[in-house]
Amino acid sequence: MNRRSLALALLLASAPLFSLPASHVYAANDSQKIIKKSRHADGFLDLYYHPSGELYLEVNKLNQPFLLVTSLPHGVGSNDIGLDRGQLGQTRLVQFERQGPYVLLKQLNTDYRATSDNLAEQMAVKQAFAESILWRGEVVDGKKALVAINDLVVNDLHGVAQRLDATKQGAFRLDTQRSVLMPASVKSFERNADVDVNLTFSASKPGDYVKQVTPDANFVSVRMRYSFIALPEPGYQVRSYHPMSGYLSGEYLDYSTPVASDIRQRYLLRHRLEKVNPGPEPSEVVKPITYYLDPGAPEPIRTALLEGGRWWEQAFNEAGFINGFKVEMLPEGADPQDIRYNMIQWVHRATRGWSYGSAIADPRTGEIIKGHVTLGSLRVRQDHLIARGLTSAWQDREAASQAAMDLSLARIRQLSAHEIGHTLGLDHNFAASTNDNASVMDYPHPYAAIVDGKIDISTPYSEGIGEWDKYTIAFGYGDEANQQSLLQHALTQGYRYIGEADSRSQKASHAYASLWDNGNDPVAELARLEQVRRKAIEDFNADALLAGQPRGELSDTFVPIYLLTRYQIQAAAKFIGGTDYSYQQLGSGLRWSYIDPKAQKRALDTLLDSLSWQSLYVPPRVLDALVPKAGNYRSSRESFASNLGVVSDPIAMAEVLSRHTVAQLVNPTRLNRVNQSYLYDSEQLSVPKLVDKLLAKTVYAELKRGSQLGIRMQVNAVTVNELLKVYHSPELTPAVKGQLLVKLRQILKQLERRSKRASDYHAAHYEWLYLGISKGLKDAKFKLIEQPAKMPPGSPI
Repeated sequence: MNRRSLALALLLASAPLFSLPASHVYAANDSQKIIKKSRHADGFLDLYYHPSGELYLEVNKLNQPFLLVTSLPHGVGSNDIGLDRGQLGQTRLVQFERQGPYVLLKQLNTDYRATSDNLAEQMAVKQAFAESILWRGEVVDGKKALVAINDLVVNDLHGVAQRLDATKQGAFRLDTQRSVLMPASVKSFERNADVDVNLTFSASKPGDYVKQVTPDANFVSVRMRYSFIALPEPGYQVRSYHPMSGYLSGEYLDYSTPVASDIRQRYLLRHRLEKVNPGPEPSEVVKPITYYLDPGAPEPIRTALLEGGRWWEQAFNEAGFINGFKVEMLPEGADPQDIRYNMIQWVHRATRGWSYGSAIADPRTGEIIKGHVTLGSLRVRQDHLIARGLTSAWQDREAASQAAMDLSLARIRQLSAHEIGHTLGLDHNFAASTNDNASVMDYPHPYAAIVDGKIDISTPYSEGIGEWDKYTIAFGYGDEANQQSLLQHALTQGYRYIGEADSRSQKASHAYASLWDNGNDPVAELARLEQVRRKAIEDFNADALLAGQPRGELSDTFVPIYLLTRYQIQAAAKFIGGTDYSYQQLGSGLRWSYIDPKAQKRALDTLLDSLSWQSLYVPPRVLDALVPKAGNYRSSRESFASNLGVVSDPIAMAEVLSRHTVAQLVNPTRLNRVNQSYLYDSEQLSVPKLVDKLLAKTVYAELKRGSQLGIRMQVNAVTVNELLKVYHSPELTPAVKGQLLVKLRQILKQLERRSKRASDYHAAHYEWLYLGISKGLKDAKFKLIEQPAKMPPGSPI
């Protein structure tokens, strides 16, 4: 699921609104003439499309709050830009108000409230904080008052131009002369009304991502939808957020709370789900939570998406909601614009990208009104690519082909369940992989093993939801009176739950919460997966290609195999200076601790093994097979960098993976934690000890001639480069900076001695490192490797 933090609703900043001149202006009391000539869409809002091109709204819902949401029915198609088909914008609580001859659209402020019955207290809060006028229109009076809304909807309320600017794609501006309202997509349903506009944005110097996906990059046209949505009916029961709930949440400041109570109120995001027979006993539901699959998803992916989504049926049934959850194909004739349909959408991009579980929710209560799942179509191909590389040595090619497809579809089932989980209100749980894969809300890596001397991928992903998932549904949707016993059960069972805050960030410290890792013991899993990786590298051959692919494409297929351990390296590194804690514990009081010293040292030794030349080496037979790209085929960001031109560069590959490992080891916040843990416990790993062991494996190790020499020299350069980089990091504490300075000066002395007694070839290497450290200590911008080889993108798998 972005490389980005996954919130339930993707919030994009809005651009300033401005008015367009009306193409047809009617005098007062002319509303009947407009109505007579217009096409009428009646429902939640009454809309009238006039042949002049003006869209009119009947002014009959004044001072009645509703929701306004923008979305992109048609996207830009670039994962890097992040303006995808189906993307939801900010959910705004708004209302129309009339002031004299004008109608205003006001966005209400839901962040600050007084929930008491005291009207004066409520008004005091309302008057203390600003609201936002989004638009003003002049009323056309008559039997039915109307207002033209073209200048409301032909506008960039979604923030497309700002997104293009933020991703360095150019100074795009809305081009009103090339933008138009789309009358066929003006629709009004029972609970919502939608208006689609085709907006064109212009720029004179567009960026490369725009050029990749747009026929003429100077003009980017997207379809934007304005959805006016009725608020839910009364009766929804707000549930308070608990940090161990596993849910996403909303919040506001309640100024009517007593001084001795928390002013910040947090609530769960979830659907309304009611039993026919209320109470703790199982019951059929009044109305199930039903999701509908986009018919644009092809087979066999369609079936896999349905199967994975339906895993949640078990959780709701066990929580006492019989037939409380369903996933079905969108019925023929049903309109996905209707807010009553929770949608699962199959979305294409030029490059593989994140999938999202978003929702439209009532900002007052957290009630989810519509779940909206966006699944990137290229992700399944990445799993298929990995599977082909892992099975390239299988003699039975038909079985290898079927295994690759089985792995890919297993991932699609898991992905469907994961993103639907977000739209049910659930947060990530990146510690679940260390609890026997207790949740689909983790990011799993495909599991591969060596069985009878052959790589086996028969169980790549867990099937079905996990125990944590059952707990979260019971906690958020089940009987509220049972929450305390559920919490006790979760803690007794040892469930781990760690969300975004201490998992995704480079500063994250929790040793058991990582992305794309496997295993109850991340360090042992790294050692095990390294064996699978070496086996896959040794066996790699051209059978990993798709039918008809030229041999030059084999180098790209090799990338995820060579980098197979990249995420498990990150997970194992979290043990060094790592912490362990829970959001709630049994007994008296919460506490946290550093990881046991022996476990930290075991992690360090395992990580240092990944820097050995044996781990980084590409056998000549495999390297010879990685021939240059053929004809008009070109390298892409999915390819390994090369310092040799078009031919594959094994030393650049080693540089990429070794930098990944060393950067994890000497991450500045990690070194700060290592230092502080040592201050309180001398048995813990210290910064000098960590650096000494790193240097012993790299710079201080004896250089030998042969195929290993180039790799080891490059790893030495990477190690020195990363040490200099962290030394100059502003995040590093003065104490750690002082220890690094001592170590860097010790390296200088060692290099000086070695350069004098080594052969000319080796001496040149030591002298170069010596000069590099000498200069790098004084110049923070200096790099031993001026153009580091880039690591091809990994996320999302």
